[in-house]
Amino acid sequence: MLTGYAMFWSCWIETRFPNIEASTRKVLEKLGIPYRDMEGTSCCPEPFYTGLLDRELWLTMAARNLSIAEGMGLPVLTMCNGCYETLFEANEHLKENPEAKERVNKELSKIGRRFQGTIEVKHLIEALYEHGLDRIRQAVVKPLTGVKIAVHPGCHLYRSKKPEDWYVKAQMFKELVAVTGAELVDYKLERLCCGFPQRSFDEELSLKETLNLKLSSIVEAGADVVAVACPTCYLQFEVGQADLKSKLGAEYNLPVIYIAELIALAFGYKPGEIGLDIHRIPLTKILEKVGVTG
Repeated sequence: MLTGYAMFWSCWIETRFPNIEASTRKVLEKLGIPYRDMEGTSCCPEPFYTGLLDRELWLTMAARNLSIAEGMGLPVLTMCNGCYETLFEANEHLKENPEAKERVNKELSKIGRRFQGTIEVKHLIEALYEHGLDRIRQAVVKPLTGVKIAVHPGCHLYRSKKPEDWYVKAQMFKELVAVTGAELVDYKLERLCCGFPQRSFDEELSLKETLNLKLSSIVEAGADVVAVACPTCYLQFEVGQADLKSKLGAEYNLPVIYIAELIALAFGYKPGEIGLDIHRIPLTKILEKVGVTG
């Protein structure tokens, strides 16, 4: 019996992406999936830079966040691929390495905390899929018929315990999109990074050689919108398109939608209820296709 999830909202969602927060809350509540917000969390921390610069710091900060969920007695649920990568990897590493766990707990003891390794970490994609595609299908009142969607899983969503399971969550993502009634569009560069991590050291590489190629492939395949499962990827696709236009003269105007927004739209929520009206690139074409206003 599902007792609920400890919600790890990440640094950005509650402050920068109210649309992701609103749509996620409404989808979970509509499906009857219980959750409680985690209090006192910090950055996950970010998996790319922090993990490379100081792995012990990365592990310790992640363990502190995990200990909060352990205190709640609930598995962690994250809406961000990067947070998922960090919390999942740190959780598994510390469970399997007693010496690392001891070192981390020595530091955590200074603030009255301890990592025990008693919970699991889930991405929203997993939680929704495991709740049941049929249950989601039954809640769809506004099928997204005629909407062509390209899925961008994002690099960190491929993280898994077993190497052979690397594609499982990406496939879950596609099946969740399909259950809304939308049409999945295959394209050549699905596994290519969105380019966000490269921005810090080579903006031209990030935009011209990564995002530009990705967008070109998606548009060429005939997609109306790109669906993401990560706020960082969401940001890169929206802001990155504006940068491509101003700096390289490449214009795509391809809307971006987070998975919970997509499902919430199919559940019949109005655009204003889930923040679709604050997107930088309007979803006008998609909303017209399914006959949604307001």
